[in-house]
This record gives sequence, C-alpha cells and structure tokens, in this order.
Amino acid sequence: MTSPTSSVADHHEAMVHRGFLYRDEGEVVDVCVPFLREGLEADDAVAVVAAKSNIAALRDALGQDAPAVQFEDALSWYQHPVKTIAAYDSFVKAESPRRVRVIAEPVWQGRTPLEVVEWARYESIVNAAFAHSGARAICCYDRRVLHPEIITYARRTHPEIIDGQGAEQSMEYTAPGPFSATCDRRALTPAPATAERLPVEGADLDAVRVFIAERAGRHGMGQEAFRNMVAAVAEVANTAIRHGSAPAELLVWTQAGDLVCEIAGPGHWYPDALWGFTPPDGSETGFGLWGVRMLCDVVQMQADADGTLIRLRTGL
Repeated sequence: MTSPTSSVADHHEAMVHRGFLYRDEGEVVDVCVPFLREGLEADDAVAVVAAKSNIAALRDALGQDAPAVQFEDALSWYQHPVKTIAAYDSFVKAESPRRVRVIAEPVWQGRTPLEVVEWARYESIVNAAFAHSGARAICCYDRRVLHPEIITYARRTHPEIIDGQGAEQSMEYTAPGPFSATCDRRALTPAPATAERLPVEGADLDAVRVFIAERAGRHGMGQEAFRNMVAAVAEVANTAIRHGSAPAELLVWTQAGDLVCEIAGPGHWYPDALWGFTPPDGSETGFGLWGVRMLCDVVQMQADADGTLIRLRTGL
C-alpha cells in the first residue's frame, strides 16, 4: 500500500486549501487578484483554472500582470477526478522547487449524482495528496447556481472557507480518510437479475478478459474504452484473487449508458478509503488501483462482513 502523499513533491510545508463561496465576478476579483499578485511577488508558479467568465474578469483586473499567470479553462481540466489529481501532481513537480499557487474552479454542472460524489471526494483527497507540497489553493464555488448539497461539500472538504472577504476555519471540515469512507458507504443499487456472471477462481485471467471483451463488443463500446475496461477488470480480478480468497465473481450489465463491471469476493482486499487516488511510488498494489481509476469513469468500493466489492463504470 502506498501513502497518499508518497508521490507528490514534498516541500515540507503544509498546503493551504480554501473554499471560496462567491456571489458574482466582482467578488471573485476582490478576493482572487490580491491572492494572485501575492504569489507573483513571492515568485510562486501561479495559475488560474476556472470558468471562462472568471478568467476574463481576472485577466482584465490583473492588467500587465496577467501574462505571468497561467490560465486554463476548467472544462478541459476537470474531466476525470483522478486524472485531475495527476495533472496537478505533474504541475507541482514541474515547478519545484517553486511553490504553486492556484485559483481552481471544479466543474459541477451536468454531473450525475454519482459524479458529484466523486468530485466532492476529489476535493477532499487533495488535502491528503498535496498535504506537504506547500501549495496555496482557492477553490471557487458559485453560490448563484450550485445546489446547496455542493456548497455543503465545499465546507466539508476545505479546512478554510472564504464567504465574503475573509477566510475562516470550516467547522464542518472532515479529514480525507473519513470523508472518502463516507462516500464508499453509500448504498449501491444491487446488480440486476439480468447481469451476466462469471466465477473467478484462479490467477489465469484469460477467461475474464474474453468474457469482458465479448460483452463490451456486443454493447458497442468504443475501442479505447473497450481496451481500458478489459485491462481494469483484469487488474481488479487479479487483486481479488491475490489479496482476497477464491472464488470471486464477475458481474456485467449496462445501466444508464454505462457498461458496469463488478468484482466481488470473500475477504477484505483493499487497505483503506484513500487507496489508489494518488500516483504510486512503485508499489505494485498501489499502482494497480491507481491504474484502474485512471482507466474507468467511476470506481466504487465497499467492504463488509461478507467480503469486498469493487464496481467499475465506463460510458459506452
């Protein structure tokens, strides 16, 4: 098992991670421009990953300082939670030993309820992944359009909240491990009676790969997603056999435009709620689930007295 901070550049300085609950672009300018200029004066690597309207407002307000800031459209950056963690990890490492300072604005519109939970988990995991990176981050939440549940998530996933001009400690903040565990405790819809099943009894996974390939092909899954799902299912099945106990069972079905693959078996074969969310340090176990999360749209895990279940979802 890898530490959730093992791969991220370590500056031996605590990360500052604030959630900013804003009401209009004027408030964004008032709060974010001093933060960005402070970073430029300190020779930090400064970036803004936000909605286009906020990028435009900040560019204008920064004036001649704007070229020194890296601007990125949030829609292109926030497509997949684990890939976004990897992108920020690469940014921190590329700029080292300079400190990173970011205005970030995760994309919430158009997400399914399941995706909202996974992006909230992402915001929580950031606190563990970059705990000692020295990074300074303000994450923007538009109170005019976001559902109250998402605002509640902001308060639970950021140690400090800006609601107006000043930052204060969030009394609702929950540490990443317990928060992620809460996400995994959400009840999963049972597999349908029509789900196709295959027992997984040994280390030879050719039958598993063929089984998934046939069903992914039958449902018209694109070639890249097809290859990714086959590789991801084989990796999870291998983990179930090596670290749990045989027999495990593979179930496959379609739901809401996704191919869903579930591997369940006896024993507890994932170590904790943060497993596989950050780039590995070479540990085989950590690499396995990190790779699986990178290959699939959503990975859900649950463990109870009956054993462990991992469910993979990818759009057809």
